[in-house]
Amino acid sequence: MRKILLYLSALSFLTVVSCKTDDMDIQNEQEKGPILSSDVNALSKRIDFTHSGVLDMKPGSEGKTTTAGNFPLVLVAEVAPPVYNGKTLRATHVTVEGNYAYVSYNTEGETYLGAIEVLNITNPNAPQLVMQAILPDTDVSSVRYDNGKLYIAGAKDIYASGAQTPAFVGSMTLSGGMLTNTLQQTALTGKVGTDVTSSSSKYYAVSGATGVLAQLNKTSQQVEISIPLSDLRALGFNNNKVVVLSGTEGVKIYDANGLNLLTSFTTSSDVAEAKRTIDFIDGKLLVSEGYNGVGVYNVSTGAKLQKLSVPTQVPNVNPADIVSNAVSVNSGRVFVANGGAGIYVYTPDNNDLKLMGSIDLTGSSNFVVSRGEYIFVATGTGGLKVIKTVAPASGAVNCSGYAAYTGSEWLNVNSGQTLEYSGTKSLQGINVNQVLTWCGALTASQAVNINSNATFNMYGQLYQGAQSNPWNSLNINSGALLNLKGNLTTYGHMILNSNAKWKIEGNVTIFGNLTINQGSKIEFIGSNSSITIHGTVTKNGTSTITGTYTDVNNKL
Repeated sequence: MRKILLYLSALSFLTVVSCKTDDMDIQNEQEKGPILSSDVNALSKRIDFTHSGVLDMKPGSEGKTTTAGNFPLVLVAEVAPPVYNGKTLRATHVTVEGNYAYVSYNTEGETYLGAIEVLNITNPNAPQLVMQAILPDTDVSSVRYDNGKLYIAGAKDIYASGAQTPAFVGSMTLSGGMLTNTLQQTALTGKVGTDVTSSSSKYYAVSGATGVLAQLNKTSQQVEISIPLSDLRALGFNNNKVVVLSGTEGVKIYDANGLNLLTSFTTSSDVAEAKRTIDFIDGKLLVSEGYNGVGVYNVSTGAKLQKLSVPTQVPNVNPADIVSNAVSVNSGRVFVANGGAGIYVYTPDNNDLKLMGSIDLTGSSNFVVSRGEYIFVATGTGGLKVIKTVAPASGAVNCSGYAAYTGSEWLNVNSGQTLEYSGTKSLQGINVNQVLTWCGALTASQAVNINSNATFNMYGQLYQGAQSNPWNSLNINSGALLNLKGNLTTYGHMILNSNAKWKIEGNVTIFGNLTINQGSKIEFIGSNSSITIHGTVTKNGTSTITGTYTDVNNKL
């Protein structure tokens, strides 16, 4: 057998090794170039919005609560993996730079076949796959963006490619953020290149089985330092230190200036079962350790400070399928991919990390990385899930004059009430019977009802509903007003009942259908507003639409 799959279970993250010996000198490999495609229409057919919509985060350690959440999220889209020559690939890693996410792939089984794709997330409601590079005879384990280049680690089929050793690391020069044929590869001792990172002047890679930690020159691609180490799984760069994770030897920390060993310490032996990841927060090292959860270590001393245990008693999930596969840190939050249990989110609480809540996703969460306002989750056969955090647009609206909302996940405004709030919250639903003003950002996973003659002033960003249940709709009832200054995305249907009024100064996206009933009025304010309707538009009776706007799909 030419390639062995090391799995903790079918839900574990993919690691690839070759049965051939790797006791060879490191040398540059000149390989045939990648197969490029920039057919956006064809590539983007793999992007699925069927399950897009607001996500409800399950509460953390406090248990069930009816209080509004503080971390609103939406599932933007799901990206099916590429299929090439009848082989379905699997996502292995994501790196993000600006509006582009670079996704790497390899193949389960004996075939060596990888890919790198570019996902354009400029429009968070309509991501596009804009470029693909198929890498025949090559698996890609990890990618990292750095100053106009992608650094790549993986494994090659030595029989098909002529490479002298399976493990490799390399770099691809990008052009305007897009992939090119300029791919330089350097062979490494080992079965598979498992991870890659970089500093301002060097880049570093690790290889699995009887592998190495290698320091490479960014210009020449030559290996400058190579340190033999067993079973290397992950690599990180933090405060001028290179940190490596071995499945058999634990963590080793090196000074980036010369790779002198500074300290080492053991971790759970479960690290050795599959590919894992590491990350850093507040002087702490986070290590995904399989069935042993996530280990939290003092990065200077190696002292174990905390254990983020895998969840137990998750409904309808086999305990054998719950395993901490990956960990990622972004903006003070820690994201853990816990296999069949989904994504768990932690935040600092004094000296510990406290569970904020969990996100239930279809498939097994095998890999997670969060950068900017996005969370990317690789879910095996479920492909790649793209999740967006919801926050007010920077500097768009001044909310200083409104009280912070601390109330229920159901926001109800009774007759005779005028309520004004600010903040970034996730709700179940909204019912307005008089006047509600919200400044900031909101998600509502169920219906939003602006009842007869009521007013809802929304200043900021509002996301509502889910495509899986479009009749959890946004309703502007008879004589009611929705005054929008900002952005609205509704994943369900939207209904304007008789004599309803809707003022828009901003951008609207409707994934469901829009119904405009007799006497309704839509008024676009200013000259920069737009509306994108993916469903159908039904006009019953006479209605009026005024103002200057861009009708992206020409539905109005």
